Parts: sequence; C-alpha cells; structure tokens
Amino acid sequence: MFKPTYFILATAAAASMLAVPLSSKDADQDIIVSPRSDQSFVEEVSSDLDTQLRRMRFDPRWEPAGIVKIRFRAGEDGTPVDITTYESSGSKRLDREVGKAVERLDSLTPLPSSAGDDPVIQANVIVAYSKGHMERLSRKLAESEAARLASADPAERAVLALSFAPRPSS
Repeated sequence: MFKPTYFILATAAAASMLAVPLSSKDADQDIIVSPRSDQSFVEEVSSDLDTQLRRMRFDPRWEPAGIVKIRFRAGEDGTPVDITTYESSGSKRLDREVGKAVERLDSLTPLPSSAGDDPVIQANVIVAYSKGHMERLSRKLAESEAARLASADPAERAVLALSFAPRPSS
C-alpha cells in the first residue's frame, strides 16, 4: 500500500515585535501588549495544517505527488477565507485534498503584528513518494519562492508564505 510522504514547509519572513510597557510611571498601571510572534504563528498554523493533512484519505492505487500552493486570508474567527489554488500540483485531486485540509484550519488568529492588515497567506505543501523526490521538489519550491520574493511586485513580496522547513510524515 502506498503511503505518501508529505512535507509542510513553514517559516515566516518578518521579525516579531517585542512587547513594551505603554506606561512606566506606575507599575500597578502598566499595560503590556504581547502580540503573537511570527514564530508562534508559524508553529501553531504548521501544527494545525499537519493535523489536517494527516486526515487526507488516499486510494492505495493513487500515487499523489507534487507541490500545491494554496492562498487564503484569515477570517475573523481564525479560519481561512478566500481560499484559492495559487499553483497546482498538476493533479486536481491532490489540489482538492490539500485545499480541504487548508479549509479545516482554525488557528489563524491572532495574526502576528508583522503580518500587517489582512495579509494573503500562502501554504506550500509538498507531497512526495520518496526522499529523493522530496529533495528535488524542495529545491524547486525554494527556487520558486526565491523568485517570488525577488519579484518587482510588492503584493507578491507581502504574501505571508509558510515555507522552507520540512516536516516529514508518512
């Protein structure tokens, strides 16, 4: 029976902000605002997506493989909205399964302060059938993300992409 190996690639590109007291005159009245850090956001969303991807059902006769890039925004309730397949794996079935996993996320809020207002979030998911295949797809994804970040389009550079730190599973 075929057991696909998938990898969620996750990091955020912006630095987190440190919490600072708003008033230091009276220690009893200090208010400390501690926004969600980039690292915390990435870890929680990656863990949530990992859980959702483990629930995917694969027909043993189907050998899914490829890179799926899904874009979405965070709804007020922490779930994804405006979900679209930004880049297909070439398999509508695989794209649909990864899209369903993204739909089930519920850990998107609060967003890190560095994300700005209403950011576009991109989940990059690699599904590979071997370690060597995963390494080839990882290189392809890294090149693709480097090109996206080097783009002259500021909207592309502002996308909060979850990519570059593999989490193997089978």
